[in-house]
Amino acid sequence: MQAWHRFGSLLLVLGLAGLGAACSTGGEGTPADRCAGTAPDRPSYAMHVQPIFNANCALSGCHLPPNPQRGLDLSSYNGLMQGSINGPVVIPGNAQDSRLVKRIEGRETPRMPFNRDPLCQFQIDTIRRWIDQGALNN
Repeated sequence: MQAWHRFGSLLLVLGLAGLGAACSTGGEGTPADRCAGTAPDRPSYAMHVQPIFNANCALSGCHLPPNPQRGLDLSSYNGLMQGSINGPVVIPGNAQDSRLVKRIEGRETPRMPFNRDPLCQFQIDTIRRWIDQGALNN
């Protein structure tokens, strides 16, 4: 019985350690390290941009189908490039004038993500670089 108790405790510890590792890979973490990171030189939509949207924007009640806010679906490249009910949100090659960047930087209101912590600077820089480099579906 004592051996089983130790084995069960070991499984519990390993399970909790694995849970912590899984949670930390999603961009979450302690407030001190939440924004630790740098933008890649050549961001990929699939590897860098979509994960930012998945963690911060493509959420229920926000920009996730079936009823994304303002018609802007951020759950896919095609949804993003279709824009919102107000038109395009990304101007390939021009992050400065893209409505998406204006909203995440707070230059246009309401700032996005709405009622959530602002994106970290490296996340904003990643999205800006991706747009400036042509907003490719890569």
